[in-house]
Amino acid sequence: MNLLERYIWKSVALSIVGTWFLLTLLVAFFAFLGELGDIDPNTNYGTIQALIYIAYGIPKTLYEFFPTATLIGTLLGLGSLSTTHELTAMRAAGLSIGQIVGITLRLGLVLVVITIILGEWITPKANIAAQTFKSEQLQQKVAVNAKGIWVKQGAQMVRIQQVWSTDLLEGVTIYSIDLAKGQLSQIETIAKASYQQGVWQFQDIHTQLFKTDAVEYSQTPERQVSNFISPDTLTIATLRPQQLAATELADFIAHQQANDLNSAPYELAYWTHFTNPFATLVMILLAAPLVFGSQRSAGTGQRVFIGILMGLGFYLLNRIAGNSSLVYGLPPLFAAVAPLLAFLLLGLLLLRRVR
Repeated sequence: MNLLERYIWKSVALSIVGTWFLLTLLVAFFAFLGELGDIDPNTNYGTIQALIYIAYGIPKTLYEFFPTATLIGTLLGLGSLSTTHELTAMRAAGLSIGQIVGITLRLGLVLVVITIILGEWITPKANIAAQTFKSEQLQQKVAVNAKGIWVKQGAQMVRIQQVWSTDLLEGVTIYSIDLAKGQLSQIETIAKASYQQGVWQFQDIHTQLFKTDAVEYSQTPERQVSNFISPDTLTIATLRPQQLAATELADFIAHQQANDLNSAPYELAYWTHFTNPFATLVMILLAAPLVFGSQRSAGTGQRVFIGILMGLGFYLLNRIAGNSSLVYGLPPLFAAVAPLLAFLLLGLLLLRRVR
């Protein structure tokens, strides 16, 4: 890496990090205002706990806003070099626009690696920790909705009223279906289920066995079960698809498809894990012509405004494509890739017009 390359990297990287920090701080502030409504004097969830919960959510915010921060930061970094005529001097010294863009894109590859690490290993763990922390402080159950969660397990439908943690459940009802006859064969109601040393311990089990001409009732104090729902599946079932790592999503997609259940939201989130990191490269490519083209004489405020509009446009297009795929049955891969390709083509078209 030569002196000019290090200088460009330093200028752009500092601008991206500064923009990233300010965007995250702004989002965290509004998130904290939203959490004030959840503060309950009857529980342990107070102002300090709300701040801790917001802190847990910072990695998620950093991950989601990284492409936008990259776009605005690149506009500011290269724009400052353009305002001080340093880019002009570099070009006079023999450095072409393509070489300057290439140097910035190499920085983007480093940012892609950082984004992947953040999205795959840090953000999912922070999301789980945030949800667990808030539930514990509010002294309430973790649940998908007021009616609990439903999980399909082979020929069984499982309803769980209260998920206190991934290894402690209450109000479990297991509906067993006779696939050959196409009818309900058994209902088991379990008062409490706890996961210990690789097996589930069921307590206070009431069983209704449906026969051809009668219903048999039985009660068992406790029973050990090894082939019940895994704790990992319970964790995924109580989280939104966007909060999971790609490996977790892949496992859950396989589970959904094996049980003939809808996996489209999880497939969309899965492919987004791959498109979001590379969106940083597209944002850099999009910023370059705005600096070298007709906007090279623009001020800092105008560049920030353009960056915000572009970032907002990319965010909205992502949301529209994602929601459209879920509503109209479009392939999740297409919905995840289409916005990225659209902005990539826009960036390449604008770059071709630069002289």
